[in-house]
Amino acid sequence: MQLTAKANTLCLLEILKDYTDSNHTLKMSEIISKMESIYGLKVERRTIYSCVNVLTEMGYSVLTPEDTGGGYCLDEHDFDASEVRLLMDSVYTNQTIEAGYSKKLIEKLRKLLPEYKRRRYANLFVINSGRKTDNKQVFLNIEEIDEAIISKRKISFTYLKYDVDKKLKPKRKEPYIVSPYAMIAANERYYLIGKCDSHDSAISHFRIDKISDITITDNISVPMPNEFSLSSYKDSAVLMYGGECGRVTFKCDDILLQNAIDRFGDDAQITKNENNSFNMTVSGSYEGLLYWSLRFADSCEIVSPDELRTKAIELLKKNKYGI
Repeated sequence: MQLTAKANTLCLLEILKDYTDSNHTLKMSEIISKMESIYGLKVERRTIYSCVNVLTEMGYSVLTPEDTGGGYCLDEHDFDASEVRLLMDSVYTNQTIEAGYSKKLIEKLRKLLPEYKRRRYANLFVINSGRKTDNKQVFLNIEEIDEAIISKRKISFTYLKYDVDKKLKPKRKEPYIVSPYAMIAANERYYLIGKCDSHDSAISHFRIDKISDITITDNISVPMPNEFSLSSYKDSAVLMYGGECGRVTFKCDDILLQNAIDRFGDDAQITKNENNSFNMTVSGSYEGLLYWSLRFADSCEIVSPDELRTKAIELLKKNKYGI
């Protein structure tokens, strides 16, 4: 479709976004040339002057030759290169986003940069693709869950699990019916928090990348319990394990200090010992904290509660190496 003069201002804006910044300007002749070669619009200088005035009135920071000593440029972009790179890296490493869709998102993010900067990121590839989900319904799931939360309706979905062939398969034949309360991000995953009809009272969480065939039902959601705290639940469900929660004290070698603070932050109560170790007390899911400690069995031991310490010892004795 042939563009008309009504598109002049928008086309100029796109050219300034794609080809200029505070270090790269375009002369008037270059702008006129790009308007014709890219958009098929033949414009005069006074048309560009008028468009620049419109963009300035709309709040865009357009620098002129009087400002730059050279040509025109868009002084401020929606995102600078470092911000776009951070967003791209987040997409690369996010295991919830299917690999094919990751590439599409990355391409959209690259278009936020001026053209000459896009080339710097053209040879970046999706990493951790072997760990990314195979579920292409993730973004649909997020939209549907969000709509259900707003409308206070239950959702029905199939919950998936990986089989030995590394393919996602239904965890059970019957669909899950859940009153959705919130979605949270934790451990590089997105989780749905809600109450499952098949569980009498407990709040449950589900990985959104393992949800498929989601449907918003006509049934009103069960209200969130008054005593339930989403913030506390997120903090207590360590590594997103469920089950009983409580306070656990560990004795850890100093080498584990950075990891412990990164994982538990200000919620950890830490006291230094004299023998290159420290004690740490945190609150959370017993199961989650147990498996966190077992990841660092050579540098960490559970001090209390005794029942959890005993369970850790029993698990270590059951190792597959026959030791």
